[in-house]
Amino acid sequence: MIRPIRPFCYALATLFLLAFVLPAQAQFKASMQGTITDAKGGAVADAKVTIVNQETGVSRDTVSVEEGFYRIALLPPGKYTVTVEAPGFKKSVTKDVVVEAEQPRGFDVPLQVGAVQESVTVTASTEALQTENANTAGTMSAQEIQRLPQVGRDPYELLRLTPGVFGDGAHAGNGNAVNLPNNSGPGGSISSIFQIENQVQVSANGQRTASNTFTIDGVSVNSLGFGGAAVITPNQESIQEITILSNSYSAEDGRGSGAQVKVVSKSGTNHYHGSGFFKYQDPNWNAFNKFHAANGGVPSRVNNNFRQFGTSLGGPIYKEKFFFSFSYEGLRSNNVEISAPIWVETSQYRQLVANARTGSIAAKILTSPGVAPRIAKVLDATCGDAGINNSAQCQVVSGGLDVGSPTGAQGQYVLIGNFTGGGLDGIPDIQFVQLAQPSSTNGNQYNGRLDYYLGRNQFAFSMYLTRANNLGTDFGGRSRPQGDIATQPQNQTEAFAWIRTLSSTLVNEFRVNFTRFAFNQVTANQNVNFGIPRIEIEGYSFDRIRFGADRSETTPAVLVQNTFNFRDTLSKVIRTHALKFGFDLSAEQDNNNLLGGARPIYSNFRLWNFANDTPIFEGINADPRTGGPAAAQRYLRSKATAFFFQDDWKVKPNLTLNLGLRYEYYPPLSDTKDQLSNLTFGSTGLVDSKVGLASRLIQPDRNNFGPRIGLAWSPSRFHETTVVRGGFGVAYNRTDDVLFANARGNPPAFARFNICCGTASTDFGSPFAGGTILYTLGSSNSATSYPINPALGFGIDPKNGGVCGDKACTFDQAVEIYGGSPKFRNAYVYIYSFDVEHRLPWKLIATAGYQGSAGHKLIRLVNQNFLQKPNPAFFAVFLPTSDVNSNYHALNMQMRRQFSGGLQFSFYYRYSKSIDQLSSEGPGAQTNQTDPARPQNEHGPSDFDTKHYVSVFGLWDLPVFRTRADWIGRVFGGWQINGILSAHSGFPWTPVTGLLNSVAITNADTINPTRPSALLKQPGSDTSNGAFLIPDANFPGIVRNGNCDPTNGRPLQGAPYFDICDRVAPGIGRNSFRGPHYFGLDFSVVKKFSLPSVKFLGEGASLELRGNFFNAFNKLNLQPIAFGSDQARIENPRFGQSPSGLAGRVIEFQARFNF
Repeated sequence: MIRPIRPFCYALATLFLLAFVLPAQAQFKASMQGTITDAKGGAVADAKVTIVNQETGVSRDTVSVEEGFYRIALLPPGKYTVTVEAPGFKKSVTKDVVVEAEQPRGFDVPLQVGAVQESVTVTASTEALQTENANTAGTMSAQEIQRLPQVGRDPYELLRLTPGVFGDGAHAGNGNAVNLPNNSGPGGSISSIFQIENQVQVSANGQRTASNTFTIDGVSVNSLGFGGAAVITPNQESIQEITILSNSYSAEDGRGSGAQVKVVSKSGTNHYHGSGFFKYQDPNWNAFNKFHAANGGVPSRVNNNFRQFGTSLGGPIYKEKFFFSFSYEGLRSNNVEISAPIWVETSQYRQLVANARTGSIAAKILTSPGVAPRIAKVLDATCGDAGINNSAQCQVVSGGLDVGSPTGAQGQYVLIGNFTGGGLDGIPDIQFVQLAQPSSTNGNQYNGRLDYYLGRNQFAFSMYLTRANNLGTDFGGRSRPQGDIATQPQNQTEAFAWIRTLSSTLVNEFRVNFTRFAFNQVTANQNVNFGIPRIEIEGYSFDRIRFGADRSETTPAVLVQNTFNFRDTLSKVIRTHALKFGFDLSAEQDNNNLLGGARPIYSNFRLWNFANDTPIFEGINADPRTGGPAAAQRYLRSKATAFFFQDDWKVKPNLTLNLGLRYEYYPPLSDTKDQLSNLTFGSTGLVDSKVGLASRLIQPDRNNFGPRIGLAWSPSRFHETTVVRGGFGVAYNRTDDVLFANARGNPPAFARFNICCGTASTDFGSPFAGGTILYTLGSSNSATSYPINPALGFGIDPKNGGVCGDKACTFDQAVEIYGGSPKFRNAYVYIYSFDVEHRLPWKLIATAGYQGSAGHKLIRLVNQNFLQKPNPAFFAVFLPTSDVNSNYHALNMQMRRQFSGGLQFSFYYRYSKSIDQLSSEGPGAQTNQTDPARPQNEHGPSDFDTKHYVSVFGLWDLPVFRTRADWIGRVFGGWQINGILSAHSGFPWTPVTGLLNSVAITNADTINPTRPSALLKQPGSDTSNGAFLIPDANFPGIVRNGNCDPTNGRPLQGAPYFDICDRVAPGIGRNSFRGPHYFGLDFSVVKKFSLPSVKFLGEGASLELRGNFFNAFNKLNLQPIAFGSDQARIENPRFGQSPSGLAGRVIEFQARFNF
């Protein structure tokens, strides 16, 4: 069970109270620096620089050094008034100097000769060029977050608008987020901000999505299991700014080589401010997707009916001293999705078996509560639609198709060649239907923040708590009520910061945080009968018919992952050097209990073996020493350590060098109960390998030193209108726990059994696989209530650590093994860029430059049986292997205009090429390689490679009575249009065939599917939608009738384009074909009503009525072709066709009150 967190809360509360006794400061990493000069450009030393936050009134000050340089660090984002005083000069006062979140702001101040009593006051009116570092970055302001359309109000949807970041924000026809091609991670904005692990589908600087890193208020909210996934997605009302770095040359940034996503939450100010909103969706407003109609199927549309609502309030507890901020967002949704057509058993079949096999397991399952599928519509269908073209094996009858009848007796196998069992009997057994798939989401997120100032010091505490109660159906299980699963996660993060200003040039920052991801599926699903195993019926050309709740190790499971983080940074300014020294310590706990695998899964060959309780296959996790349920609780631990040094050196007033060095150490996972086991290779490799207990799975990698260097130069001849920037760095990636955590299933205390094949003795197997398969129900609703199977409890083979197949251990029961290689090393990436930024007239800023990366020792998950002669005790041995390389090169071009005169926009274009040998580490079938023994043959375009990418967004206050402050302006003015456009060329894909095995290493296993042996004829290259709406549009005349011509060896299957007859190394490159391009336009129309000023609300209160239009013009976009899918298989009739269309137009409305 999930352990209570009350003791930790008490400890945190104690820290909270004690902090009021100590001087402290806040959770911000932005800074302001520059040079104080006289009218001739000479340095002015000892000038007093005071900056005042215009919202809180809090001030900071320092003095310039001999070279005129000053720096004030650890600032919250916002507008500041900068005052500079020096003897013999007029006082300079500049208002509205903008500091962006987590970014240095360069601000030089020229002084005029005069008496100090005189002052010169100006207002900063132009957007600053980035003169202080070489990072490739962007910042999303609170205004942009509030105004730009985001699916589910998920602010991470906006990450793709940053230079150097790629993503299209695509959503499937049912509204779910679409992963980048072949990416196996969780999330995207499927459940709004209540996604348990939100792996945002963006790639930064050619990196994998798993390389992205997320922080809120300077502390980690990253998932331990999946890289690039945030366990907290903050609500819009809580966010001050989001800074996204696609390249970072600061040694302070680590953990991943991809995007550094830094969220800063809103703090209170001297004035009360708040908001309230309600957002409404109705599926009837949405447009149908055109794809299914174009292919003779049933049109579909997004059926989400989200009701989102929330509020926020912030302000002073004690002005200029103590501030608070609070936000809440809730979501209620009850959806019913109508499925694509699918085959199910009929009620007549269920009754027939229940009567014919009274008391059997099949009868008990077929009469169990909630077994009937939720059928929305029964469709007319023929035997041919079911792939049965023999009239002796199928006939159309009233209510469906008759495909046979029971035969034999309970426990008696029906021969594999007997298609109809006892023969056709006129009773419908299967029918073609559409299913109703209800789902519900109930989410609540709470955010709070306190800021306390004491002199020059501030204390800050922030927290997010996200709770959800979701209920989902199982489409693969035919939407049976007995398979509905509830998920009730609770994710949270709490952060405490104390930063003490020791002098005007010396500051120390200390942060601590706790992040937790947890949910208990056992207690959430007490009414689900996990005593019914997962049952599958195979042997037909359509998808398997299934019974029982979904079965996996995580269904059900008790998931608990905790991160404790401690960070300290000492900042010192020495003349023109801004130095930082720091360390970052993380204690990570994975206490997951993956007990779902103790519940078996059985497969039966056709309906009549199911009726007789005679399965062909069983999969179950068990303790090989007893044959009973294996203890799945593990206590995995890791303590990551990082040290860094950073020197931001102002070489000249117009030249800044960023010099840094970061050291990171990610120790191997350990288990506090010493339950880890690993595979050790023998003298001849895998064939004489052995599994045994181990203190760790991989060797420590302690040489992770990452230098960083950046340059920002403003040539004097351009009068501060141009900045030349460039940088180079080495970044290391933390390895996802999911790649090693599966080793929890290794012997001696645990084994994953996959038992095959139970058949009639005259077929290729034997009844119940020689008695090894135990076909049974659980004794209760618990997944661990299944009886001990003595045939799985013969103990451990001392020769290899495998599982004995009999009492004498004369042979082994082959099991699956996960582990770690002694050669495994942390992945590292070289990152580099060079660009020029130039200010143009009309408030425009143009940027053009190069960005690139080179990844080394990236990870692939490889079954070692494909690389060498296998050990017969292990049917698969999966080891994460760090030998993948990648390269990325891009031309980035951007034109942007700051918000002025009611208009802001950004236009970004990227021309790029990304190459690797694998684009995601998995696990998952889509990350398999076709030639894993020869990784050099996998070298090709990355799965997410697109040559052309365009991203445009804008905010426009329409000039309709915009400047009128009277009733006319309030009634007829206040119109806004905001929008996002994303477009890119097609993703690559790989044709494969299941009729040809890979060319194996001697004595090693072969892999299937694999790539064709040769490309015989160049196919078409049309990437328009029309080329992927129908099969074979780019392959006219392709042949699918036969294999190879025995007379001359010429291929028939796949001709005239592919050779899939000759078993040689692949003759076409990975990802050598291109899929459909993408174009998406989302925009919102807003009417803003200014409200009269009242005492509490103050000035600026307003009511906004908003309409969001996603895919506004209902443009048909198509899903990419995934690796190994039917659409990628040459012999499949749907080869070359997109699997489905993406979401049609979605409309939603929102009302928001703001003061």
